[in-house]
Amino acid sequence: MKTPEEYFQEKVELPGAAVHGGSFTDAEKAFIEKYLGLENKEALARIPRHDPRGEDAVAGFGPRGDSGGGEDDELEARLRTDPELQLVSFMVGEQEYALPIKAIQEVIKYVPPTRLPKAPLYVEGVINLRGRVTPLVSMRSIMATGDVQDDRFIIVCRFKGLQIGLMVTAIVTMYRALQEQIEWSIEASVGINASFLSGLMKSGEKLVNIISVERLVTSILSR
Repeated sequence: MKTPEEYFQEKVELPGAAVHGGSFTDAEKAFIEKYLGLENKEALARIPRHDPRGEDAVAGFGPRGDSGGGEDDELEARLRTDPELQLVSFMVGEQEYALPIKAIQEVIKYVPPTRLPKAPLYVEGVINLRGRVTPLVSMRSIMATGDVQDDRFIIVCRFKGLQIGLMVTAIVTMYRALQEQIEWSIEASVGINASFLSGLMKSGEKLVNIISVERLVTSILSR
């Protein structure tokens, strides 16, 4: 099994320094109006642009479309039928979680966000990442870990036209999991935190929760 570093060296294709053309997706407009209270054209101008390069851009997974919909709408359905899944695992405090590689756009080093007074507690704020409004989600807050370790990385994902960043303590490893190693209906066995999980991966004696990007984005836009 490749380490994350080995995979990144072979597969990385970091997003370019794209300039926002002034067109926002419907999801971006909804987020801006709900949490920033600004006209769309003013939103990015008020937030310092972050354009990670070199060491700040830890890993990329190739450019993903900027459309407001498309195949990412069916991502979780497709994950349940793929014979084998590749997942990147990460730490939130002392607990390990995972995300399918297909859900990840890139990984960058942590950058402090601009705070949003109207946002739910688990949204730490927002950054302007390469010209895109990107809310940062505190995984420690969502999973109620009570841990005080610093968040060192941001895993950038995109769903239905909204780019979000998951704040995590560390990137751990890569997994290749067959469908029989994953349990998708986990509400009864996991409890209250299942609202932001899509499944549970079994790796030997270890159980690793799989985060649902779809549920996170849906929750942020519906608040």
